[in-house]
Amino acid sequence: MARRVPAALAALVLLAGCASTEEYFQGAGVPPAAAERRLDELPWSEYWTGIVFNGEKIGFTRLSVRAAPGAPGHYDIDSEAAIRLRFLGIDKRVNLRSLDRVRADLTLESFRYDHELDGSAMRVSGSAGERELAFTIEAKGSRSERMLPLESPVYPTSVIALRPFLRGLALGRSDRYTVFSAETQELAEVEQATLRYESSTLFEGPAFAVSTRMLGTETTTWISPDGRPAFELSLHGTMISALEDEARAKRYLVEASLNKTEALVDFSLMRSAPIERARQVARIDIALDGVPEKISVPSEAGQSCARSGTRVRCTIDRTLAFERRGERSRYLRPSLAAPSLAGEIVSLARSIGADASAPRDKLGRILAWIDSNIDKQAVDAFTALDVLRERRAECQGHAYLVAALGRALGLPVRVVNGIVYSEAHGGFLYHTWNEVWIDDEGWRPVDATFGQPLADATHLKLIEGELAGELVPLVEMVGRARVEALGSISHW
Repeated sequence: MARRVPAALAALVLLAGCASTEEYFQGAGVPPAAAERRLDELPWSEYWTGIVFNGEKIGFTRLSVRAAPGAPGHYDIDSEAAIRLRFLGIDKRVNLRSLDRVRADLTLESFRYDHELDGSAMRVSGSAGERELAFTIEAKGSRSERMLPLESPVYPTSVIALRPFLRGLALGRSDRYTVFSAETQELAEVEQATLRYESSTLFEGPAFAVSTRMLGTETTTWISPDGRPAFELSLHGTMISALEDEARAKRYLVEASLNKTEALVDFSLMRSAPIERARQVARIDIALDGVPEKISVPSEAGQSCARSGTRVRCTIDRTLAFERRGERSRYLRPSLAAPSLAGEIVSLARSIGADASAPRDKLGRILAWIDSNIDKQAVDAFTALDVLRERRAECQGHAYLVAALGRALGLPVRVVNGIVYSEAHGGFLYHTWNEVWIDDEGWRPVDATFGQPLADATHLKLIEGELAGELVPLVEMVGRARVEALGSISHW
């Protein structure tokens, strides 16, 4: 890969928001004839890519393919991704390592995925048969076994760029198939289409532009005639990757350590008119544009919303009665993120709520303990036990810990996700908090990150859930949604 690529990538990102990217790509003439290939005919065994997000280099990926030892006709696809960036002043590190064993037709046979997030670890491992995919999720103090029924062959996400090449790259060819996503622990439909044959100053030689839709996002990958992803655009042009040699791909470790740009905040922030004393807002009107249809913004717990296309108008009023409907028993059960039966959690919960009997008292003690013992830092976690070990967490980790301790004390607690106003950044950021069932009130919104037994009205709930798969609908919204208007703000 030519040395000009990193500079070209950054330039394209900076231009993505204000000009068409079509000028960077030109037709490359008549494409070579389509030809099916086998995995053992790949002209390469490994490739590396560098990743740029919102104008800053943040990481690399590596993928290798080799014949599986002792398993004729099977292949091991070994891949990894390493990401490092700053978020709210914290140096964040994400490392993903996967090993997929596939058959000659690329269908998945077995897998092992190791995820490390700011020092917290999770492993997903399992196998795929003809009718079901069975796997185990293991994180600190938590273990969960799941089974997903299969109605068609399933593939790993590591073959998404390989499949069009092996089937034969031909303009106009489309494909649809099912993959297992290790990040969401769910099956996902992939739709691909080979669109154009192009050249560009951003990569060497001609390549086929292939569009891929999965989990509500669209990615365009330029696949070279030898089957490697020469260039890729995703997240509306703000995430870019391109082929690099190993040394250059890994150089991000130094570059990221020097980078002080808040890339994630800049990308996801929804700027708005300033809100004074935001943590004391009791009522507010918010108009939000760019909300996908698949997100059914709820009207409950003092939140009333109406939709017109992708525009949603909501009034949030914390002086109104809370929602008193809905199942509660499921929110008493332990989960991977909130292992409320784990010994450490049970012991801590009992000490916190030693002589508290009323739900309000139990909740108050949980929030007070978290406020005194868990630092508020932009550090991610997979489970509440990760939070206890690190004694620091961002909003999601705080919400996991509230759920685990609350359920251990007999309080139904659910995890909710949406946006909240940030006084520090002058706009709305994505956020996670809780709703706790109080017998004589209903589902009370609670925010441990802000130490609020009653979350202020700048909290706009979008979806509920603590599993990665449940948060997928938000992916399509991040970076595109914007706050259109604020009005009728009142304070406590």
